[in-house]
Amino acid sequence: MSTTRPQTLNQEQKLDMIDKLRQMLRKPEGPLTDAHSLQGRKPSQQDAWYISPLTFNGQLIFVADGVGGHAHGEFASNLTVELFRRSFEADDTLIDNVETYLREQAMQAAAQVLAKSQSDPDYHGCGTTLSGFLRYGQRFRTVNIGDSRVYHFSEGGGLKQLTKDQTVVQDLVDQGAITPEEARQHPQRNMMYSAIGQALDEIRIDIGVEHELKRGDWLFAFSDGVHDALTDDEIASVIRDHLEQPGLCEALTQAAYAAGSKDNITAVAYRHA
Repeated sequence: MSTTRPQTLNQEQKLDMIDKLRQMLRKPEGPLTDAHSLQGRKPSQQDAWYISPLTFNGQLIFVADGVGGHAHGEFASNLTVELFRRSFEADDTLIDNVETYLREQAMQAAAQVLAKSQSDPDYHGCGTTLSGFLRYGQRFRTVNIGDSRVYHFSEGGGLKQLTKDQTVVQDLVDQGAITPEEARQHPQRNMMYSAIGQALDEIRIDIGVEHELKRGDWLFAFSDGVHDALTDDEIASVIRDHLEQPGLCEALTQAAYAAGSKDNITAVAYRHA
């Protein structure tokens, strides 16, 4: 009876096999979160962000971009983060309606920011945006107030904006009065009609429809320091260039700064496993 001897690999074949193994192992298997924030060219940091620990209710991630001046904006964005953190991390009650939860928590934050604005002259006019998502299992829903944004990215489908800016200029785009390209240069592009800190009956809380996540999908929350400086194509290019490297969010904030952003710059990310 004859036997077949194992094939002996030469050096080139060994290196090729090692390279293939590296390709297989390049992407980590577990979920990943990342965040980076730059004060940038502004005299103070008014952006805040939050990545919750993983709980039985899922994971809550968002950015808050303060408005209304130095102490005003910083106070409003950080208070919003703190109120959501306390609620999400301390509450052991199962969230049975994601939309109701997000809407109620946003309104509670809005009420407290408004109360401070009305009771303390030093904080008159303080406010903040709020843009992020609650991921539960294989699904998620977005929440948005103002002009920060949530994006979805997949290697097959590219980059897609999931939230809509609550601005006068976005309304002009929706009406067909100006193009998205013209909106980027419009002098009123940052004029919001809805923000935490306004009268409660004037705030619009946009809750997105339920989306399903696939393995390898990315979700991003950006303050406008990112997307005012970079086009969606430029954001997608930075993401693709850094998908397999650490520091993706830092790469995005640095790219926005290099592109001339005059604002605070914050990027927060989640990759689904």
